[in-house]
Amino acid sequence: MNTTPKKVWQTDSSLHPKIEQYTVGSDYLLDQTLIPYDLRASAAHAHMLKEMGILTNKELETLLKGLREIETLWRKGEFSISQSQEDGHTAIEQYLTEHYGEVGKKLHTARSRNDQVLVMLRLYMKEVLTKAIDLTSKVRTVFKERAKKDNSPMPGFTHMQKAMPTTTNMWFSSYADAFADTLPLLKSTLRIIDQNPLGSASGFGIRNLKLKRSVTTNYLGFAKTQQNPMYCGMSRGYFEELTLSALSPAMLLAGKFASDMLLFSMDAFGFFSLSQQFTTGSSIMPQKRNYDVYEIMRGNGRVFEAKRREIRDIIASLGSGYHRDFQLTKKPFLEGVALFEETMGILALTIPRIKTHHERLAHAMTDDLFVTEQVYERVKRGESFRDAYRAVKKQWEQQRNAHKKAE
Repeated sequence: MNTTPKKVWQTDSSLHPKIEQYTVGSDYLLDQTLIPYDLRASAAHAHMLKEMGILTNKELETLLKGLREIETLWRKGEFSISQSQEDGHTAIEQYLTEHYGEVGKKLHTARSRNDQVLVMLRLYMKEVLTKAIDLTSKVRTVFKERAKKDNSPMPGFTHMQKAMPTTTNMWFSSYADAFADTLPLLKSTLRIIDQNPLGSASGFGIRNLKLKRSVTTNYLGFAKTQQNPMYCGMSRGYFEELTLSALSPAMLLAGKFASDMLLFSMDAFGFFSLSQQFTTGSSIMPQKRNYDVYEIMRGNGRVFEAKRREIRDIIASLGSGYHRDFQLTKKPFLEGVALFEETMGILALTIPRIKTHHERLAHAMTDDLFVTEQVYERVKRGESFRDAYRAVKKQWEQQRNAHKKAE
């Protein structure tokens, strides 16, 4: 049995396997997704170390070559992280040391693993928010284009009851406008996230060395350097929650639209439908088609919020400085991002394919929808709103009672 320690901090093999399993958790698996961001940050850090005189030109080129090799292996699915390595940072360092010797041991100079997590996730967050802007813009456009093509009369509802007349154009456009309003929040959050934490080390900086943090900031394309190292550490978990909070309004809107579609596609309404390509069947009832794509979307809106709250709850009681609890925010963050991206994709896929049943909408445009308009016709003729309201209400109730007696 190989008893050589695999962790960068470990000097013997005395760690109990149950403790290892419990503290590492699924972090080593989650880091498989984040490897390319860690590699980018490591390359930037190597450039800074060369500028500081810690690496020679030859050592820099050797490390960059090794980092490129790891990325190639990762893209082929051939770079793995073991539980004994804990995370991707250790796996990268060990690969470089095993394949290129002593120079691999220099790469960790002037940084900590928390430092690496921060910049790796920060790069990922920037990409997530940039993609989210594109995805929500696409969903907004899809709703807007659908609204242009569809302008049938449609009942409006309040309290789940028929209320006033509207149109399919207004219904689709309401979501287009709502998604448009999610964009400023995404863009402003991206501006907050776009700062480089690399060089903060364990949250207190490195006093012994004069770091050239502007080198990594420029290399990685950050808008600015996050100057206060303690704030860098404090932003762990906080920026993850901030990012999911920026994605949250679009997920909420997706859930609302899903609820609308589930209601309006019911047999009792039949306003809209999807083809069999987008619905599922029943295992016992041959005649049924289920709109469970929207049920899952509605449920995922709540699951997403649970992920966001999970991060907030983990970090809420943590003070400044690093705490291992932060590790637990990675899983809900990655899962929340995946839910968002998948949900926006499904919205963009299904909206253009919704079929409008104009005859069912026309049949649903009953007289009760136009009662409020009768009030305002009287108001236009000079009657006060309250008197007009009462007069029309009395008239409507008389007509309704007469209709019931006739039945």
